Amino acid sequence: MIVPDGRTNLEKLKELLGNPEQTHLDLKASVDLTNAADKLKFVKDAVTMASRPEGGYILIGVDDAGAPCLPVGTIADRARFDGSRVGALIRSFVEAAVHVVVEIHELANHEIVVIYVRNPDGLPVPFNRDGQHPGRSAGDKDVTVFRKGEIFVREGAENVPIRYAHWADLLATYTRGIRDQSTEAALSMLREVLTGRDGAAGDAGVPLLAGMDETTFAATAARLLEIGNDVRLRQYLRTVSRSTGASVDLATYADALNRWAIFCAQTLYFERPDLTDEAIGKLVESYQGLGISTDDNQRRLMIVERIYVVGSLAVRLGEWETVRSLALRPVPGNSYETDYIYSSWIRAAQVYASRAGLTEDPRGDYLLSAARELMVEHPAMRPDLTDTAVPPEEATSSDPALNSLCEFDLAYCIVVAALGTDRGAGYPSSAAFDEDRAKPVAQKIVKDPEMRHRLLPDVDDPAVADALFRTYEQAIRQSATSSYGTRWWAMPPSVDAFVGRHRRPAV
Repeated sequence: MIVPDGRTNLEKLKELLGNPEQTHLDLKASVDLTNAADKLKFVKDAVTMASRPEGGYILIGVDDAGAPCLPVGTIADRARFDGSRVGALIRSFVEAAVHVVVEIHELANHEIVVIYVRNPDGLPVPFNRDGQHPGRSAGDKDVTVFRKGEIFVREGAENVPIRYAHWADLLATYTRGIRDQSTEAALSMLREVLTGRDGAAGDAGVPLLAGMDETTFAATAARLLEIGNDVRLRQYLRTVSRSTGASVDLATYADALNRWAIFCAQTLYFERPDLTDEAIGKLVESYQGLGISTDDNQRRLMIVERIYVVGSLAVRLGEWETVRSLALRPVPGNSYETDYIYSSWIRAAQVYASRAGLTEDPRGDYLLSAARELMVEHPAMRPDLTDTAVPPEEATSSDPALNSLCEFDLAYCIVVAALGTDRGAGYPSSAAFDEDRAKPVAQKIVKDPEMRHRLLPDVDDPAVADALFRTYEQAIRQSATSSYGTRWWAMPPSVDAFVGRHRRPAV
């Protein structure tokens, strides 16, 4: 599954390569913008992709198998793919202010153009004039690629004329925005009340409701934490099992999980990990009731994405007990196979989502990208990071969101390796990214005995060393399965030294 998060950097390209064409990904071996036919076909593809609320990617220089196919130097004039020029070309055929981001990368002696397109309005985009080019030979009729007023949408790997069945899906984001705006006035009044209070009588009367918008929900949770109103906070916790039940539709389920993640983030930020742990326990109860339907597999994936968001915050705040609590939650595979227990609900969710084809990426990096996108879109889930620290279109090598996600991922695998007693080892999704993003947590484990004990209580150093060795062995092996991913080569020197000193010889 492709996450259209707007990034176009090299790391995002590596994430996209190897995938087949799908709703949010269009692959093109080549595009000649000096050729009228090629130019109009490209415009049609770009506008069609932009008609999806989330937008999507067009990769030029990639064949149908998802492999680079244009040797460096093939594109004679790279300036033709300048983002402003490409954007102007697309917008010359539509009224919508289609957003376009373009980057050209060189990888394995090939050049690839990465284009992200999206309509910020969230509406399908009609053409405002015909797209025609001359026929192949003199005297041939003009060829019409698209006509004024036509709307096409991306459906799998195809561009299809819009149908009645598309409208509900395409307008969902737009209508949700309208609905949110309709309640903003009342909610803003509540926020003013919350932020203007000085702790006087009346604070106890403000309930924490899942129906609040995220800003109000976070502000209310913060206020209740400030005044120590555990009664109201636990009243919300009692609603978690109901709001995340298997009978809840997916959109409502996602909203409920977002509130859960925000609650966990706020309780961690206000140094109440006990409440975070209670919230985790409530969600585990809901998780254990999931069956084997496609919707239930989607629910599992939604849960684990938000586990990673909360886990990354726990890493940044040094709440290592919470990292362990999130990682080490044994659960049955599903509600019908209660005897098959996974050591971690994270691994169970990964397995079921993969079987259902919900994470169709052989490198396994979908999960971390999806979690980072949640952090971009939901500021209340990351109270310690500003918007500028988590830019939507670029993840630098020092990106605190992606790096802490990778650290949590590696920590979860180490926890399961050291403390797991049931089935299913951890799966290092961070192996799809540069090893430098994840390694700080391993370095902390070997350097800081107190942190090591908090993360891995009652685990002696030889067992810690073995867990580190096995986790890195798997991550290195996994990173090598991708032709275009970033390789993990070895344990960091300090980790290697710790393992060398303490790991028991293999029998």
